[in-house]
Amino acid sequence: MNARSADEQYDPYCIAPEMATELLAQAPWRRFVVLGDAFAEGPGEPCEGYDDVPWAHGVAAALRSVHPDLAYLNLAQRDPIAAEVRARQLGKALTFQPDLAAVAAGGSDVLRDSFDADATEAELARIIAPLRDAGVEVVVLAPFGRGSAGQIPKDVLRRRLRLLSERTYDLALRNGAIHVDLGAHPASAEPGIFGADGRHVNARGHAIAAAATIRRLGVHLGVYGPPSLR
Repeated sequence: MNARSADEQYDPYCIAPEMATELLAQAPWRRFVVLGDAFAEGPGEPCEGYDDVPWAHGVAAALRSVHPDLAYLNLAQRDPIAAEVRARQLGKALTFQPDLAAVAAGGSDVLRDSFDADATEAELARIIAPLRDAGVEVVVLAPFGRGSAGQIPKDVLRRRLRLLSERTYDLALRNGAIHVDLGAHPASAEPGIFGADGRHVNARGHAIAAAATIRRLGVHLGVYGPPSLR
């Protein structure tokens, strides 16, 4: 994470580069892969005062501050459902031989009229389990819990996103993975983290997601800073 824009520097939900480095100082990971949909792909819509950096790139930069030789591969694509993430990205991810993987998928599924929580969970399990079986540390991200999506009523969308958060938490627990619940993040209630379409997060949303992921990795590594990091 490089020099930050003014608003990002003072945003309590974001993280200073030196703090990110401190939290990840004991990180063992040298090969980081990202699988998922548009949220994992980035970048988001620009937001004044924030660097236009996708959250996954921000996490990779923080890891690279500890291990400059970090290998990073982002396989995410715009808007595939979980089944398509598995079909298109999992094989490539395993071939990369990562030791750390981030999975951010299922968000496109909830936007479909035919959304089936059980089917989405099953597909996510078919992504996470092979990675864990290969000895990969896996971070599973649940999306921010607000926003809008065309014809889907907002209350329906929020219920679906909360359900996705619950299912990804259960999957992480069963598979020994790390869970980052952005839907429970305080910023999730703020419209200012989304772009003009109300669906995809903007640069501020990406900065917050990167910070939340780094902080969660710090907790996993046994680094306990101020309460806001726990």
